[in-house]
Amino acid sequence: MSEQIQGNVLSAFNKDNMSFLLLNFNESAPARRWLGEVEPLVATTKQVEDFNEAFSAARRERGGDDPPMKAVWVNVGLTIDGLRTLSTDFQGLSERLRNPPGGRESGFEAFLSKPRDRAGRLGDGGRSAPENWLFGGPDQTDVDAVVTVAADDPEDLEEKIDEIQQISARRHVVTVLRLKGGTLPGARQGHEHFGFKDGISQPGVRQFHEPDPNNPDERKGHPGTEMIKPGEFVLGYPDEHGRDPGAVPGWMKDGSFQVLRRLVQDVPGWWAQMRQAAAHNVKGGDDRLAAKVVGRWRSGTPLAAAPNTDNPLAEAGSDDNDFDYDDDPQGLKTPRFAHIRKTYPRDDRFQDDLHRIMRRGIPFGRHFDPALGRGHGQDAERGLLFNAHCADISEQFEFIQEIWANNVNFQQQNDGPDPVIGTSGKATLRMKDSTEQLDFRRFVHTTGALYAFAPSKRTLQRLAAGEL
Repeated sequence: MSEQIQGNVLSAFNKDNMSFLLLNFNESAPARRWLGEVEPLVATTKQVEDFNEAFSAARRERGGDDPPMKAVWVNVGLTIDGLRTLSTDFQGLSERLRNPPGGRESGFEAFLSKPRDRAGRLGDGGRSAPENWLFGGPDQTDVDAVVTVAADDPEDLEEKIDEIQQISARRHVVTVLRLKGGTLPGARQGHEHFGFKDGISQPGVRQFHEPDPNNPDERKGHPGTEMIKPGEFVLGYPDEHGRDPGAVPGWMKDGSFQVLRRLVQDVPGWWAQMRQAAAHNVKGGDDRLAAKVVGRWRSGTPLAAAPNTDNPLAEAGSDDNDFDYDDDPQGLKTPRFAHIRKTYPRDDRFQDDLHRIMRRGIPFGRHFDPALGRGHGQDAERGLLFNAHCADISEQFEFIQEIWANNVNFQQQNDGPDPVIGTSGKATLRMKDSTEQLDFRRFVHTTGALYAFAPSKRTLQRLAAGEL
């Protein structure tokens, strides 16, 4: 299963340094030659998983210290424009995408349409409207390929980037934009720019991750991590819908859709909003309200386990994903509008097994601290390079954003939008002795978006040979 699937789909690159090269193909023949040279650089899921397991084992042996192991990984995603250039019969290919068997029309339609055409349903208006984007917007150069390069060492990253760009220069492939990301330094490592630990909740994958022998519905060694069928992330395998895995076009087997979004975070604006709202009604101040908004304390400890005060040392974070909201239907501990509850309700009533994604994002920009000088204040942008993989863009990524995060009436009437990634709106904060209406403004803005498809290694080879 993992020999043909690209790395970073089921097994994360997990590197401190990551860049996305957004490329444009001029002509079919040079583009195929470019792909033929780049494809051998592309990592497989098996290679990445083997490295990650060896790294984890070595770190355990060293008492928690990182071992002197490093690697450089590459992943290639192709937009619908890139497939148009590389395929020998794009009309036939696109017709099969528009009318696929097996009930996958919605997911393929999103890929064919491009994010700028679906911006309205995702709440991307005003400052976040496509005409303001850096890439993927109207009247901009088409992006045909997204090359993800990740490395432990920044020098190794630059060396691999140079290698790919030299291939691109020889084959007349143009770099439209390079997006640079990196984990935040020091104590901020593993946190996003608002200050909260990120990437805690990821699904386990059946037939890939080892299940817990005492609870086969959870991943071994990861309490609370639900096991999901592989077809929710990779095409051609059983999924939670029960669809025929053999109904997808053969060239798409072992492939995964990719969602890339550049999200700018207004850190001082967001925290000013927390302070202003907390000053009126919330005991515990802005830190507690911010925890209510996210659903976790900054350490990653969930409110579901520690509703009143943070407990960052509890089990060294091993139980930070092992909880649900069964004892909190009204949202007194974790508000129903909280970011982590909006995007993953942990409730079978909402069929959340059908709407999981693999999040592979990384922060960009310097952390906010104006005292450190240029680039650390409002003179520079910072945020998240949101990167995710799934098997159905509409039913997974778009559903989470449109039906859950932006919807003021999810989970119940007047709950409000997600105050982290949702649109502006009023939210209902329920506490033991009162109910307050808070008015949240939007402080995370979309500045670029692309949908791509990360084909199997075999399909990359066929595209390079002009056989698709």
